Amino acid sequence: MPKMKLRVGVIGTGAIADEKHLPNWQELEAEGRVELIGVCDVLTARAEEMAGKYGARVVHNDYKKMLADGQYDIIDVCTQNRWHAPITIAALNAGAHVIVEKPMAMNSAECRAMIDAANKNKRKLMVAQFMRFEPDAEKLKEVIEAGRLGQIYSANATYLRRRGIPGWGKFHIAKESLGGPLIDLGVHVLDLAIWLMGSPKPIAASGKVYRMFGDREDLCNGEWGEPYDRKEFDVEDYASAYVRFEKDITLTLDVSWAANIADERSGVSILGDKAGVSTSPLALYGYENRSLTTTKFDWIPPQSGHRLEIRHFTECVEKNRPVRVKPEESLRVQQIIDAIYESSKKNAEVRIKA
Repeated sequence: MPKMKLRVGVIGTGAIADEKHLPNWQELEAEGRVELIGVCDVLTARAEEMAGKYGARVVHNDYKKMLADGQYDIIDVCTQNRWHAPITIAALNAGAHVIVEKPMAMNSAECRAMIDAANKNKRKLMVAQFMRFEPDAEKLKEVIEAGRLGQIYSANATYLRRRGIPGWGKFHIAKESLGGPLIDLGVHVLDLAIWLMGSPKPIAASGKVYRMFGDREDLCNGEWGEPYDRKEFDVEDYASAYVRFEKDITLTLDVSWAANIADERSGVSILGDKAGVSTSPLALYGYENRSLTTTKFDWIPPQSGHRLEIRHFTECVEKNRPVRVKPEESLRVQQIIDAIYESSKKNAEVRIKA
């Protein structure tokens, strides 16, 4: 009996879908593992363009109508942040497994509702945290799980742009995205750092967010361009935070879309009492025989994290395996982000409830 292909639908056909999701579904379709049935976007012309480019059979401009026929095994949500929760919940209730772009949602309450819908419908739910699937990150996870770091006690997560405010979409509007680089970039490095540390439970966070450049008429946004309306910009463009976890583990975070620094830089470092690791440069730092040592990884087979996450999720559905990015872990990341925004308003540390 021939193997059944998984029927896939993509909701939201903007840049992230076009560049990182649809090409990988197309590849899996060529392998005979999935069928790209339909795409959906409120901009019908864009949906039609993506359908023609990637061979989708059906075009929709209303996700509710798309889901009504119940013909999808997998729904891939690539919309603006504020639509992540309602579309994901509707897709789960329609019987589909869901992979949703980061961030998981606009707040922790929405995340919990998504998890409840997945559990109720016995469907898989995964947030597309592609950094976990990058070969460099997988190598560091392997090193850490082998016990090379000893007792992990602290981490740093950084994603700083000198100038890099997104000039497309609605990233700069709070009601559409919640915030700026904290929820756009910070969610990536937070998730990666916490995963590498073994997913400790966060208990409190303090932080501050700043809007220093994004709404200024004299902003030079560098090569990112400047097409967005300055008057609409009501999110932060810089954030810093200090997060405390159980077992006396801590993490510092710095993210920006715009900051007066020399160059863009990003990375995660993890400290243990036997050794430490960093993603940039990719290395293990330790000591032995009264000397300091550095282990570098000169070459790791290159792979796209976006490609690997799509393939991973597909295999999890095919073989009924647990997903790498557990939705409960994504909820904890959102809880930290919520706490940082609240802390910035209160100028005080905010406890994170279980």
